[in-house]
Amino acid sequence: AAMSTGKVCCLVLLTLGVLAVAVTLAVLLAQPRCGPQQYLHGAVAADTESCSLIGRNILKSGGTAVDAAIAGLICTSVMNPQSSGLGGGVIFTIYNASTGTVEVINARETVPRVFPHDLLSACATGFPIGPRWIGVPGELRGYEEAHRRHGRLPWKALFEPTIKLLSEPLVISPVLDKMLRHPAFSAPGKSLCPLLCDGQRFLKLGETFRWRALQQTLQAVAEHGAAAFYEGQIGMALVEDVRKAGSSLSMEDLQAYKAEVSSALNITLNNHTKVFAPGPPMGGAVLMFILKVLEAYKFHKAPLATPEEKVETYHHIAEALKFGNMLRPHMRDPAFSEAQVPVGTILSDQFAEFVRQQIDTRGDHPLSHYNLLESLYNDKYKSMGTSHISVLAADGSAVSATSTINYPFGSFVYSNQTGIILNNELADFCIANRSIKPDELVSLLPCLEPRGKNNISASALGEKPPSAMVPSILISKSGDMLVIGGAGGGWIISATTMAIINKLWFGYDLEHAISAPVMHTQGDSVLFEEPFSREVRTGLLGRGHKEKKYILAMNVVQGISKEGKCISAYSDKRKLGKSAGY
Repeated sequence: AAMSTGKVCCLVLLTLGVLAVAVTLAVLLAQPRCGPQQYLHGAVAADTESCSLIGRNILKSGGTAVDAAIAGLICTSVMNPQSSGLGGGVIFTIYNASTGTVEVINARETVPRVFPHDLLSACATGFPIGPRWIGVPGELRGYEEAHRRHGRLPWKALFEPTIKLLSEPLVISPVLDKMLRHPAFSAPGKSLCPLLCDGQRFLKLGETFRWRALQQTLQAVAEHGAAAFYEGQIGMALVEDVRKAGSSLSMEDLQAYKAEVSSALNITLNNHTKVFAPGPPMGGAVLMFILKVLEAYKFHKAPLATPEEKVETYHHIAEALKFGNMLRPHMRDPAFSEAQVPVGTILSDQFAEFVRQQIDTRGDHPLSHYNLLESLYNDKYKSMGTSHISVLAADGSAVSATSTINYPFGSFVYSNQTGIILNNELADFCIANRSIKPDELVSLLPCLEPRGKNNISASALGEKPPSAMVPSILISKSGDMLVIGGAGGGWIISATTMAIINKLWFGYDLEHAISAPVMHTQGDSVLFEEPFSREVRTGLLGRGHKEKKYILAMNVVQGISKEGKCISAYSDKRKLGKSAGY
């Protein structure tokens, strides 16, 4: 009888290309009282309201969390074309309530067969855009794999709402307008003129454009599946266009592309909350390492009571971020990397304790202090544990997904015949050389990361580059859930970590957990997002932390939380996002 009163609660979250979907089954015997911005059945938080509504409607029409995630991402590629699309890659973290397993589908771009061997020597010489940096797009193979494993609605139904959007003129949004007016884009952006210009002039806020080529592409993929792209007419037209532009991408590359399915990494925090996220080459191990180091400080609302305690708390966070962000370049693709960093060690209690011992009251340690590579290979921190997944009292399924074409507008190569903007994902191999920041506007960041000794030469055919993307799912013993992920390149891990700390340990509500100003580290310096607390900033500088000014931060986090029967969803206002629910 209890089952018949069950209602399905579905949550979907999307951003820059970030999308988290949590579907929860709640047995509503008594109508619980939830807040005004909370939902009982389902919610979607996308970076635009149109995509939130499309995802929500998919849930309402009986779609699964994965169905809603895919439909929301297809919409996002049209509403925020600078961020994600069919010319990019995607990663899903999917929690299946009926089996209690969490899997990762990695459909990030890979290295094409033919690739300029001197490519990475260009890492430090400016802006890695243009045809040479295009990786093999994985987006549609990722959707196909996720839908095959977890979808319920017909494939075509996931494309129809966006195809319909494209039959009307599209409007230049404030976010797109800001990007087009940015000085970094005025020169390279001209290659997007067939789509976003009136003659040679970029369209302005509120002006409209048509994207007929993309509408036809989506129509073909909706009818004939991902094969239309990887083996058919769409792929051929795309390859013809990008080769004309100077890329070496071939039909063989498209035909050989495969999405990979693996188990998610997981840790348990405070003996209570399981955290699931993708392992290398994604950023999940780094996010978990930072949380693991901070767990023993037992943060709660109290440590923020006095100015001194506040500074002490944020000092610990800043130091953990410095250690974590230094590990990020070493997250190589395990299928291709001999020198695989031992993830079991990174996430072990012994190693977290060792790192905590390196954190004192000072913020002025030299960069070398934060390099953990030698200690990682020290036998005494070897982890005996293997990671296994066991989820108790799970009451619903969840999906967290991140999709990107890397830099805003990717490589700035536009395929006129297909309407697809191509990624510049190979630039992410530069981070292994440590000469540039991944997913970030390099030309705006003269402050390049210090070069490490380990200049790893990229990169094998089919290898997936390292990334800061961390689509994550947290589930507590009582069945409460947080589905969260971020966009914005090098800032992703810092922003997502801080949102989790704010929600899990400081007890903020979801909106404040995400909207609170972020602190980020680069090398041994700290960057503060405005309007970060002056007293904390002054206190940290007083401890010797070096401040670095950022030119453009792109951190955007979307989150959904479920506590008891009540669902909250929040889309980051930094990107003017808005959620929808029912």
